[in-house]
Amino acid sequence: MSIDPESDNDQDPGAWALKVDGSSTNERSGAGLILKSPEGFTIQTVISFGFSATNKQAEYEALIAGLKLAKTLRIQNLNIYNDSQIVVKQTNDEYIANDPVLAKYQALFQSYLSLIPKSQVLQISRGENSEADTLSKLVQNSPDLDCSIYFEELQKPIIESEEVME
Repeated sequence: MSIDPESDNDQDPGAWALKVDGSSTNERSGAGLILKSPEGFTIQTVISFGFSATNKQAEYEALIAGLKLAKTLRIQNLNIYNDSQIVVKQTNDEYIANDPVLAKYQALFQSYLSLIPKSQVLQISRGENSEADTLSKLVQNSPDLDCSIYFEELQKPIIESEEVME
């Protein structure tokens, strides 16, 4: 099922929209986040990983980074969009993460999600997530990055540096 984020925000004018994508190759891995307020204010973030990650791990890193940003901004109503069917179904407890590393990511994600009173995770098509996908591939801090894009580098996976929140 594919949801159009713009029409979803029209149905709930108070919801923020978070589009995330993780990317992993043999050479590099990273994440892209686009957080948009109901008024249209947009925050774009590129995260470069200084560690190797699978595609699913990169997706979770992106999701958790987005939730941390939402928590920092005290967002109370958030629609989260991702194009990975497996990760979306795991975050919605439709699939169980059998891999122990993904299970840790899933638990940490759920702990951050619980801090946002009104939230939902929705799957969108890759085409609808193209902006976040492009950002996730800009994992080198280069002059090509637009000055309005926040760049961050993680040296270790988020699940190694944080405990599940209670």
